[in-house]
Order: sequence, then structure tokens, then C-alpha cells
Amino acid sequence: MPMQMNEACTLKTRQIIKNPALTLGMSQKDVGKYKKVATAYGNVAPVIVAAPVNGEYLILEGSARLEACVQTGIKEIPVVKSRTSEEPEQLKLALMLSSIQDEGGALSEGALISRLINEHGVAPRELANLLGKSKAWVSKRMSLAQNLADGVKGMVTDGTLCPRSAEEVAKLPKDVQAEFAVNAVNSGLNKNEISELVQRYKNASSDDAHREIIKLPSEALSKVIVRVRKKTAFNTGLNSPERQLISSANYAAQMIFKAVNIAENADEKSLCAARPQLIWLRDIAAEADITLNRLLSDYLPGETERAGVNGYDN
Repeated sequence: MPMQMNEACTLKTRQIIKNPALTLGMSQKDVGKYKKVATAYGNVAPVIVAAPVNGEYLILEGSARLEACVQTGIKEIPVVKSRTSEEPEQLKLALMLSSIQDEGGALSEGALISRLINEHGVAPRELANLLGKSKAWVSKRMSLAQNLADGVKGMVTDGTLCPRSAEEVAKLPKDVQAEFAVNAVNSGLNKNEISELVQRYKNASSDDAHREIIKLPSEALSKVIVRVRKKTAFNTGLNSPERQLISSANYAAQMIFKAVNIAENADEKSLCAARPQLIWLRDIAAEADITLNRLLSDYLPGETERAGVNGYDN
């Protein structure tokens, strides 16, 4: 493969065009982090831009750094000018960079994938191979760009809702997504529980069932859990080992999800204060992952992914 001879130089910030796909996934938290650096030292990390068109350069990586410099009043910044001049290649480069960088994230990836497939006819399999992902991953990312309501996209950007949960919410009608997402997050529901409720919504035949799932997801979920337990052939006593295990697993998953969401939106002072507890949580999660993978492999071969709520098929 021929080497691309890219060029490092300095450009005026007004010469750089914002990339709508990357802006979609840019959080103010990222901008704020870079503003601290820019205020103290200027922009010490170059952004990557495409080949010029009419003297202007489309940004391919570093949207948060660029925005931080603009807000800080920095007029010129270091850049690396990529030689990619064809738009499909520019989008592919931006997508690859987004997938390995801290900024941008799922929404930006979805927007870039959507443009490559819909506007430039790039096959999903080509993008899957390019990124080392599955076709299902590519399809789910694209659904975030095409099917997710704007209000829910904002929840993904600020870290309130994780991308995997958002992929499930995107399967609902757009006019109910935001209300459901807010209620699900406030109820501490995890991705698998959200997925179960979304599936129930799609299969429900009455408006009352639809309303309950959207407005009272916890109550709707509790009814699902009751039905699942009735179908399972184990002891349903209040203090049975099965019931305790299910209850503990549900509670632990909800609390971990809540802690991670709070941590993602916390300021530096709060993170420093909670550092010992977060390290402990990380270590416990790693040990739990190893142990549960072993148990699921030994006793439930082929069931390492939860098929439904509480680990049981419905």
C-alpha cells in the first residue's frame, strides 16, 4: 500500500470547516477538558484535516480541540493535512479515527457510516472489515444516525444513556423514544431490560400496554419478570437461592450502570474524591467477568449473552 505523504503545518481556525458528523458526537465535557489545556498552553495537539477545497479544510479528527481553541480565542492551530481528496476516503478516515479516539463516539460513527452507505454506496461488509467489526455492529451504529430521536441523541452525547441502550431505544417510534429513555434511565434500567421492554412494546397490541411501557417502565418490567418466573421450573419461595440470585444480579447491574453514568458526567474533583471506590468497582467488575464467563461456559454453554430479562428466554 502506497504511503500517504501528509503535511504538518499551521492554519487559521477560520479556514477549518466543522464536520457535522463529528460535531454530532462532540460533548461539552470534551470541549471543557481541552479548554483547560488551551488556556494554559495553547493547542499542543494538532487536528487532522482533509485536502483543501477553495482554501478551506474539512476537519477529520479533533473537533473538540478545535472548538476549545475557538472558544479560547486562539486564531491559529497546528494541523496535519491529509492527502485524501475524495469524499468517501475522507469519511472512511474520519470513521477510523473516531473509532480509536476518545472523542466522537457512537453517534459520530453512525453518522459517518450512514453517509458512506447511503450517499457513496459503500458496502456494510467493507466498513466492517475496515474497522474490524461485525456487520451487525455497523447496522446498529447506522441506526443511531437514522432512527434515534434528537432528544435521545443528546442523552448519548452527555453520557446519560449508553450507546448500546440507545441502539435498543432506536427501535421504538421516534415520538415516544425521548420519554421512554428518560423514564428508563431514571428507573436505573440496563441495556437488557430496555431491550426486553422495547420488544414488548413492539409485540403489544393495546394502547394501554404501550403507555405503561413508555411511562412506567419499571412497573411494566416487573410484570415481565413475574411471567418469566412462572415459566421457570425452580423454587419460587421468597428466600429461595434462585430468587436471591436474580434479585442480587438485577440490583448489581442497575447500580453499576448508575455509577458509571454518574462517573462519566462527574467533574475532576468528584472523580478524585471517589477514586478508591471506582478502582475497587473496576477490580470487582473484572473479577466478576472472569468468574461469570466460566460459570456460564460450564453450566450454560452457548448462553454467555443474556437472552432476556434476568437471564431467561421469554
